[in-house]
Parts: sequence; structure tokens; C-alpha cells
Amino acid sequence: MGKLGKKARKFAKKNLQSVEKRNRKQKPFLKRKFAKRDGRKGVKDEEEKKIERPHKKRCLEENPQDIVIDAVFSKDEVQALDVGDSDSDGYLAEDSVLANTDGEVSMQSTELKKQRRKLAKSNEKKSKGEAVDHPMQLVDEAESDTMKRKVLSGSILSSCCDLVEEEQSVQALTSLLNWYRAACHYGHEPSGDTKPDVHYYDIEDSETFAKVVVFVLQKADHTFRNILGLSSSRNKEKILKLKNNPKWDSVKPLVKSFFRSTMHLVNKAADLEIIVFALTQLRVTLVFLAAFPDLLQKMIKISIDLWVTGEGTLSQQAFLVLKDISMVFNSECFDTCLINMYKAFLHDSDIPKTNSEQRLPFLRDSLVELCSQDMQNSYTKASVSIAQLAKLLKMALVTKNKEAFEKIHSGHYTNCLDLWVNFIAANVQDCDLQPLLYTIVQVINGVATLFIGPRNLLLRVKCIQWLNHLSRTSGIFIPIASLVLDMLEYRTANESGKQEKKLQAVSTVKLPKNWLKSQNFQEQCIYSVIQLLAVHFAQWSFHISFPELATIPLMRLKKFNERSTMEGLKRVVKRFVEQVELNIAFVQMKRDDAAFSPNDQQAIETFLQLEKRNKTASYTQYYQSVIDKALGTKGKK
Repeated sequence: MGKLGKKARKFAKKNLQSVEKRNRKQKPFLKRKFAKRDGRKGVKDEEEKKIERPHKKRCLEENPQDIVIDAVFSKDEVQALDVGDSDSDGYLAEDSVLANTDGEVSMQSTELKKQRRKLAKSNEKKSKGEAVDHPMQLVDEAESDTMKRKVLSGSILSSCCDLVEEEQSVQALTSLLNWYRAACHYGHEPSGDTKPDVHYYDIEDSETFAKVVVFVLQKADHTFRNILGLSSSRNKEKILKLKNNPKWDSVKPLVKSFFRSTMHLVNKAADLEIIVFALTQLRVTLVFLAAFPDLLQKMIKISIDLWVTGEGTLSQQAFLVLKDISMVFNSECFDTCLINMYKAFLHDSDIPKTNSEQRLPFLRDSLVELCSQDMQNSYTKASVSIAQLAKLLKMALVTKNKEAFEKIHSGHYTNCLDLWVNFIAANVQDCDLQPLLYTIVQVINGVATLFIGPRNLLLRVKCIQWLNHLSRTSGIFIPIASLVLDMLEYRTANESGKQEKKLQAVSTVKLPKNWLKSQNFQEQCIYSVIQLLAVHFAQWSFHISFPELATIPLMRLKKFNERSTMEGLKRVVKRFVEQVELNIAFVQMKRDDAAFSPNDQQAIETFLQLEKRNKTASYTQYYQSVIDKALGTKGKK
């Protein structure tokens, strides 16, 4: 018998009884040999799983309250403004009194009259046999009482102002600053009986009161610089070098008194015009705060309070003060301004107010302007804050936690998101903000898909507006059609019913349930769809891929028109569909005539750019009219 072939030998090894018998003998041996090693691996795997499982469970069960949206604050930064400064150092010491003025002559005459009255009374008491003090002692007491109260008249003010302007007299400036302090503390000064050893400054009338306040605010900076020999530059390094200036020791108390008095005036005054004027004039002198770190922190705190709580011009001037401080001083001071303004903005957004629709956009734009001054620092803060927003959103999507949903549904979350959207949109062309742009687009899409019910119409519209804004400013295509078209599915209980209540913007994100039963809700949904698609199509109406972009939205809108019974809405949708079809036909015609390859990116970018600039096409004008109408509606509200 010859040798078996290769296939036969292979078959014999697998299937012959002798081979199977040998394999059965070796199998227990192999099991015993590798059992110990496999056991060790199994134990390790189980230990690793035990270690990983609690971690995974802990991530899922993390408390939403632990995720702080304003996590850009550290404890030290939050408490930076809590280091307060004492209220006041009191009045400045005066070495001598200005002489040869009409006011002092009148004061001396009144003093003599008082002395004569006291002498007459003492003589009467003496004639009655009563014990009295020596007449000279009474004169001295009268003189001391009258000298403790210094009254500023118009003539004295004119003399002091002339000396300050013409001769830069430190003595006259000291007297003026004391009276200026008295004016700033008017109504908040303790009575003279409680402190008998202190001089008190009084002002004769309201006209003199106004003149001393205006003069000091307008001339203080110029006078300080002239005395010290400084130019009008805003270099804080020169102020820090004033320690070597021999005149600084005499001027430093004056500058400090001026700042203290002005801050008290700004913080306590009830007249809005006085506060605005004081802040406007104070901006010129801010550089001197480099020598007084405590006063600088106090100035920041006061300005932030006025920026948040003030209205109109007052809030604007307070922001300009903060902006100047962040520009003049170092990056640490910029951090203090930015972080505390950010915290105040988020805190204010949680409190519903009647004018929130006007105030919050101003506060947001102010913060964006401040952030744009230091992009490197602001980028770090924005990335941390957006990461917290994404973390909270991820928790809500994974765990369906009710607290996480409520936190995302709050004005705190949406206003924070709105802030960083506008920050990225304002700087995306000049700076590399692509990582932030990508992250925030994902967050916005997540928020829009997390709340899908008709009661969340306002939130969804806001999310789509953010995406349109980012797409327009960055030039990057962001798909929003699916988010918009889902709003067509929002149904009311009775489409043909009468309008119950007009839909208006409200402070809460979620709409009341009774609004969903109104005919106006359905109209608002469709108008929002048309407006959002018009903004989206207006940006890409001359792009070479516009026909593909608009195909599915047109199909959905046509289906809506077929099943809708509201004639007014059908006309609006039909008009929009017709204009988009004209746009598609025009781009398709130009695309068919194009001679370049689809891979020619440069030619694609320049496709129909001339027509885009002309803005004479009917559909372009239609898109713009829809956008303008939407903006006009918002303005009226």
C-alpha cells in the first residue's frame, strides 16, 4: 500500500479513532496546565471591572447641581472685590487759612457779634452774683466753636479756584477738596456734636454747592498732573514711579481724598445726571488708581453694580469705566473685571424684569466687547464655560435627569450660551476660534433636539437663530433645515378655531399650555419657519449647491400646504415656495453653463459672486423683506 496523500493524512489526523483517543488524553492535561494562568487573568479582569463600574455609575449619577455654569470663577477671583476699603479718611489737614477775603471778614464780624452777646450775658450773671468764667475764656471758646465750622461762600470759592488754576496752589486745592468732600457726603455726614475736635465744612447755598462739585471734577486731573509735572498720558508705569517724585508725598493725600469723595458721590447720590457726570470726568483720572490698589478694587465693584442695575446712559458710562480700567491696568485687573461682570450678568439674567429684553442684550454686548480686548484670556474663559454647558447637556441626554432639564431650560443657561455665541460670531473672522465654534454648535444642536415639544417653540427658534448667526459670520455651512421643518409638525387642537390669545415673547422659555390651543400658535410656527429658512437661504442662495439644499425643504412645505386648511398660511407658504423655485432654476441654469470641474474649489467659491452683490433678483429681495419684517416685529415687541 502506497503513501497517503496530503488530504488523506489530514483527514486521518482529524477523524481516526487513534487520533481522537490521543486528543482525549491530552485535553485534561492542557486544562490543568493553563487553568492557573487563566484564573489569574479572570481575577484581574473582574477587579478591573469592579473598579470601572462604580466610576461609570458615579458619572451617570452625578448631581446636576455640582455642574456650575460659571465655573470660570475661582474662589480667590470671586472674593477679590470683597476686600473693601474704609469709608473715608476724613478731611485733609490745612496748614493755614486763606486771608484777605470778603467771606472771612463777614465770618469774623459774626464771631465778634457772638462774643459780645456772650460777654453781655456774663455781665448779667455777674451782677446777679453768679459764678462765671473769665471773659477771655469765653472769647476763646467762641473763637474755637466758630473756627470748627468753615462755610464756603461764592467769593471764597472764586478765590480758591483762581489760585488753583493760575498758581496750582496746593493749599487752595486742599481747601477745595475738603469742601468737595463735604458736598459729596452731604446728607451722610454725622452731626458736629458727636466729634467736638473735628472741623466741619459747610456750603453756603446750592449754587456754590454745584460749582465746587463741577470745578473739582473737571479740573482735578489737570491740576494733579501740573503739580507733579506729568503729561496727559495714561501710562500707569509713570504713576508707579511717582514714589521718587519729591512732590508726590504732598499730592498723594489729595488724590486719595478726591477718589474717595467721588466714589462716595457715585455710590450714594440719588441724581442720575450727577452720577453720569462724575463717572465721565472720573475716567480721565483713572490712571492714578495705580497707586491705590484698594481703591481700584472698590472702583471696579461700584462700576459693576452701576453697570448691572443702572439704566441707559448710567449703565453705559459704568461700562466705559470698566473698559478703561481693563485697558489701562494689567491682565490681572482685566480678569477681575471680566469675571465679576460675567458673574453679575448671569445673576441678573435669573431675575425676571420688565425691561429684560432691552437690558440683557446690552449687558451681553458689553461683555463681548470687553472679551474682545484680550482674546487669549477670553478664549480660556469661554472654553471652560462652554465645556460646562456641554457637560450639563450630556448629563441630561444620558440620564434624563429632571434637575438637569430644568437647569438647561433656565435663563441662566440660555443667556450664557447666547453670550458665547455672540463672542464667537464677533471674532471668528479675525481669530482662530474653530474649536469653540464646533463645540458650541454641537451644544446648540443638542439643546434643540432635547426639547422637541411645541411648548418649547421659543427655545427652538432661538437655537436656530444662533446657528444662522454663527453660519453667517463664519461662512461655514451649518445645516438647520431639519430643525426648522420639525416645527411644521406642531399641531393645535383646533386649527379652525378662533384666536384666543396673541402670542408674544415671554420671559419664560416654555410656553403655557393654553396657548397651544390658539390659532395664533399655528400661525406663529409657520411664520417662524418661513423667517428662519429665509435667513438660511439668503446666505446660500447663490451657492452652487443651492438646488440640493432647498429640495427637501420645498417638498416638506408643499406637503404641509396640501393638508393645511388655513388659507392665510397656505398663501404665505406658496409665495415662499415660488420664490425658492425661481432661485433654484436660476442657479441650475448657471450651473449647467459652468465650464469648471466640481473639484475646482476656487471657481466654486467665486461662482455667482457678481450676482450676489447686485441684489436685484426677486427672490433676493423677497428674502430680505421677510428678514426685515421679522426684525420689525421684534422691534415692536
